[in-house]
Amino acid sequence: MTTKNKTYIDAANAIEKYLRLRTFPIGLKLLSRKGDLQLIKGIKMHEGTLCQAITSSRTFGWTHGIVAQSLMTICSGIFGLAESPKKVKDGTLRQLAWCATKEDAKKSEDAIQRIPPGKYEAILLSAMSGAQFEPDVVLLYGNPAQMILIINALQFENYERLQFYCVGESSCSDTIVQCFLTGKPSLSIPCFGERRFGHAQEDELAIGLTSQQVVKVDKNLVELYKRGIRYPIPYWGTQCDPVKGGGFPKAYTEIFKEG
Repeated sequence: MTTKNKTYIDAANAIEKYLRLRTFPIGLKLLSRKGDLQLIKGIKMHEGTLCQAITSSRTFGWTHGIVAQSLMTICSGIFGLAESPKKVKDGTLRQLAWCATKEDAKKSEDAIQRIPPGKYEAILLSAMSGAQFEPDVVLLYGNPAQMILIINALQFENYERLQFYCVGESSCSDTIVQCFLTGKPSLSIPCFGERRFGHAQEDELAIGLTSQQVVKVDKNLVELYKRGIRYPIPYWGTQCDPVKGGGFPKAYTEIFKEG
């Protein structure tokens, strides 16, 4: 469980500084043996929903250990710590509030990305600044301006058109599990449950990244900052000429002149 290369920790701390994030970037790791939680110093065992643990980690910097018995069954089923209950998977539960029919509710449940049960016994959560492990997924919360700069940094080199998902009422699946299963950046909108129990704010989005992608974002935010692309994004008056008034860098205006 020891960390040999702390580059990703430094990178996460730098991203927090560059983008002035309101809360800490946090790391999540799935453990095949729950006994490994005992190797982590200062750990707090969490009971409740996963989004509650996420919020206390990203707000207070706490390190949490989570096992199936201490997590709501809906959460345990999404993260592979246990089988999802039958009345969850068949749509019975979701039809109570979120879908018009049981058929719609079943479609909704089928759309949720889940980690197959049987391989993992525990979840480890920690603010990246004090992480004692290399995370499977790094989770960052921020406003849309901060998120687009993260995406800009990802696309700065080896450009790729990114695709994100929203199943509705399961944002932890859209961000964490989607990233874990695919290795792709996964951005989504915090769901009702995450706002009600995890206290996600109205201006927040969440993105899941691998530790390697965190290093890439850090590296390329520096390059974007050199070019004047930084947070906060300064406003340019809506009635000002962006070309003649100097809203664009000089190199841009020369290109505009050339047609």
